[in-house]
Amino acid sequence: MITLNQEIIGFINIFENITGASVKDCFLEDEKIIFVVNPGSMGLAIGKGGKNINHMSSLLKKPVNVIEFNQDPVQFLRNLLYPIKPKEIKLVDATLVIVAADVKEKGRIYGRERSNLKRIQDIISKYFPVTLKLE
Repeated sequence: MITLNQEIIGFINIFENITGASVKDCFLEDEKIIFVVNPGSMGLAIGKGGKNINHMSSLLKKPVNVIEFNQDPVQFLRNLLYPIKPKEIKLVDATLVIVAADVKEKGRIYGRERSNLKRIQDIISKYFPVTLKLE
């Protein structure tokens, strides 16, 4: 369930007006603002040479991340993990299995004290009834 407060709605309005991209969701994470854009809106959101993202970051005085939504949980997870490119991601029952290419990549996905994995699980759980498993 996606819930929006006044501040988040304001961020979405500013983002859509500046970039022309349509936003599906927006949330604050630590000191970052994360926008989930509809499929096909990623290019508009980023802008030529990252112009729109940089403008949004300076305007909101916080780092801005953009993730492109996809109806397929496997592809959405790929978008969420980018720039990390795992060897394979497969959907087994209600579990998304991430197969890491090596130990270094596995560590990047886990993060310190599994913080990245927990964050990724929280985000993907908003849209799909799946759990994550890292191999």
